[in-house]
Amino acid sequence: MEQTAMLDFRTCFDAEKDIVSLLNQEQSSGEDAGTGTGVPRQVRVLGQERDGAVLYTWSDISPYRQDDVVVSHIGLYEPISKVNTVLFVHEKLVNLVNCTVNQERTLLAFTTQEKATSSSGSPSWHSEGRQHAQVYRSYLAEVQPANRVFYLNIERDNYLMVQFLHGKGHGDATSKESHMLFLIHKELIGLYHMKLSRVGYSGVEMCGQPRTEVLAKRFQWAQWDHQRQRLYYLSQKKKNSNSKLTFTCMQFYEKYPPEIMMEVQLPIYLPPEVSKAPSIYEHLPLSNKVTDQKLLCDVLTLPGGSLCICYQHPIMSPEDHHAQEEDIGEYDVVDIEYSVFMLHRGTVLHCCMPGFARLEAVNIRLHFFPINDYILVFSPGQLLHLLNVAAEFEPCHHIVWHGHGVPNLPSPSTDGRSLTTFLRERAGLCVYDCRQDIAYRVSVSKEGFADVFAGCYLPSTRLAIMHYAAVHHKDSSLAKLLVGKMCNDIGSPEVSGLLTEFLVGTTYNAMRRQLDMRILPLLQFTSTETGRGQLEKNEKGQQLARITYSSLRDIVQMKYSKVDKTQSDGSFWEHLRYNLQKLSIADMWPRFNTTSLQQHITAANQEAAFADDLVEGRVRSSSLLKRISDSARRAFSGSSTPRKGSLGSYAVLTFLNAAERDLEQDRVVGMTVEQLTDHLSRHLPRETRVKVFNVAREFVSCQLQQSKQLLQFIWTSLGFQPDGDLASNVGEPGSQAESELFHMTERFYMAAQELCFPLPNGFKTFFTTLGFRCLDSHVFLQYVDRGVLHLTDDFRDMVMEDLGDDRDNSEMKLNIVSRLPKRQALTGLQQWNHPISTRFLSKQYVSSLLLEGEDLGWASQPRRVSLTDSYSTSSSQDSSEDDSVDAHVHFPPLATLMKLLQMKEPHTRRHSRSGRYVDLKFVQQSALQQTKQEYGTNLSNVSF
Repeated sequence: MEQTAMLDFRTCFDAEKDIVSLLNQEQSSGEDAGTGTGVPRQVRVLGQERDGAVLYTWSDISPYRQDDVVVSHIGLYEPISKVNTVLFVHEKLVNLVNCTVNQERTLLAFTTQEKATSSSGSPSWHSEGRQHAQVYRSYLAEVQPANRVFYLNIERDNYLMVQFLHGKGHGDATSKESHMLFLIHKELIGLYHMKLSRVGYSGVEMCGQPRTEVLAKRFQWAQWDHQRQRLYYLSQKKKNSNSKLTFTCMQFYEKYPPEIMMEVQLPIYLPPEVSKAPSIYEHLPLSNKVTDQKLLCDVLTLPGGSLCICYQHPIMSPEDHHAQEEDIGEYDVVDIEYSVFMLHRGTVLHCCMPGFARLEAVNIRLHFFPINDYILVFSPGQLLHLLNVAAEFEPCHHIVWHGHGVPNLPSPSTDGRSLTTFLRERAGLCVYDCRQDIAYRVSVSKEGFADVFAGCYLPSTRLAIMHYAAVHHKDSSLAKLLVGKMCNDIGSPEVSGLLTEFLVGTTYNAMRRQLDMRILPLLQFTSTETGRGQLEKNEKGQQLARITYSSLRDIVQMKYSKVDKTQSDGSFWEHLRYNLQKLSIADMWPRFNTTSLQQHITAANQEAAFADDLVEGRVRSSSLLKRISDSARRAFSGSSTPRKGSLGSYAVLTFLNAAERDLEQDRVVGMTVEQLTDHLSRHLPRETRVKVFNVAREFVSCQLQQSKQLLQFIWTSLGFQPDGDLASNVGEPGSQAESELFHMTERFYMAAQELCFPLPNGFKTFFTTLGFRCLDSHVFLQYVDRGVLHLTDDFRDMVMEDLGDDRDNSEMKLNIVSRLPKRQALTGLQQWNHPISTRFLSKQYVSSLLLEGEDLGWASQPRRVSLTDSYSTSSSQDSSEDDSVDAHVHFPPLATLMKLLQMKEPHTRRHSRSGRYVDLKFVQQSALQQTKQEYGTNLSNVSF
């Protein structure tokens, strides 16, 4: 069966359909001057602005000339309104490589790549003596109305990029100034300030010479962020080609001068083929970078103040071997490597993928995109990595997948893939296939993730997918699919660990919706240790990827902004600054781990067992138990209403008896509340005790809700109806589905016990009932003896009521009663109408009388035991309600004993806390029936 891809690609823009078809419609309707010329419209996308408008060019006959000359046109397409506008018609056919329009749609700037010629008409020469056939030139045009075109008088063999700055909104036609970035690769970054004046009703023209400003020099790489109006660039502070590159981030504002927000020296060095050779440029559509095609770098931002620099390490191709002394072969085995500099954490993630032939590795281009809280590292059809590097979490649980299941783009292509980011309002991640001129909206495929989860080789991949579903996915559908996959392989040793991750992750996800940033770093978000790196292998044991970490803490520093945060993208920089400040105290702020409660809970349970001893009719209770009980009571007092799970639905379990209370689980809840309150108070001294207690109470409430949610997923995944229940008769053997349910519930119980997670009310009775029906009797008793199954009062009552009194059932009842605590055992015997129980109860009652009134505690049940239910023979005395002993007993030895006991009974009743239902009449009848059953009417063998 073919595996579903992990990502879905849905077309959101197609240049052929969205632009060319509209142009053809305009031509056929006579609105285009080139009607009937037959000139093919070969549209080529150039760039995109902050509002998503697409700039493109095509070749067509000029409407302003009579000689039918084909010239270059520049148009603008609005993806939302699907409107095309012709912005500019050039006087000749040129190769446009870059284009930008100001926010008011009145000025247009573009860059062309043209044949280099000197003033004498001979080929142009570079200053270093290298001859170049092509040079870059930039122009500025007034387009509303169509008026003048200005040559910026700059000609370079290095790439030139122009980019207008945009503010928020749709622009103001009355704006008096426009600002344009001007980047000359390896030379400088400048800023043009152009004064504007009104012409007519809506026209604008430039007045005077633009004012220029140099922002930076000698940069090697630059990237423009349209949405956030930021410029990132890498430069060398020293002219030495072997020096490290410095990363700089510059923030631009609508009404204020630009500011440098961050400078970091990175352990990145220019490759020799970049520093010593002329630069080669790709001219990709929608590209917002100025860089050599061999310097592969991307800057990505994630919500919450995360800033990452993604860098693919260069691999020298066989064509570049002349720069090295050693020989380089096409089939040499090399590693593909990339690094992600997580500046918000002061950490570098390094990934190494070994075993590639050099010729293959040179052609593999890694694309980096932000998707949800992850970074997507993607090479279509070859590899897909999802890196969990958001600021909220320590880096861990990266999803690494190679081969089958890695999606390819829907449109076929034979000349490789080049992807860039496509801006689409509120559409999430959109990528643009530069070879096919199609943009795709990218989303996670739940079915694809579930297939990879079921078919992957390494447990770490499954655990990473479960972590993604529990913490990062927006709804419960993916988590439910994963639980369903686990139910198909219940015997796997990984199941308990996966359920553990589900419980921890979903609890954190539920809490993060209600808490602020200061408290979340103190709560556990995963069940495993973070920051250990990963080693991924395939089923043959071959290494696929190795992920390691190193520190950058000492060199990451931010500069404080002088601009009012309300006038800028202040929330991002504020969060980033908070993340960097948090690094210095990260080791001092440990996350609360529920597994640390195990020793405290064990001590509390032991003390509770010891406190069950009776002292003058009262149960002793230590200060520890009182404190825990009080914490549990207060925790439950504020959570009487059902709460939504982290994944958005209420978990109502009809197969559990919510009215059943478990004192042991109350102690778990109370201990969790107490320990978490102390933990938060210790690390948040400014918060009041009441506030941190409310946080702890909410935490255990979320824990209970996630336990119910997981149980409901298990229940429905195995085919049971959401509002269904188990068979009412406990003695009915379990079905195959119920047997699978028991084993999956056992894995859930193991996970909860390992985490010290509270269980829902009624769980122990449900679990024990399920085990009784699905396990052999001796296996069931082993589960009980080892503390896995618990003989609750409700289960004891069901066994006594539903099981018959044949030999096997009587033996099972006796085994169950003998494993109960004394008080519960006596209650169970009072419910069991069997000679064994009546004989035992009679002996115990007689012993209590002879021991001067020791209260053995069985009289607390309201039910009265009648021997007529246990024996086939009966008499008129059996149904009598008179508690006095029959005076006409025709068996002298019994009569003598009854008279002695009757003399002691009044003295003992003073010490009884309640009325007795096992009395002397019951003892008398039991003795007669037992004697008759064993010896018949011949009493000569009876030993008195």
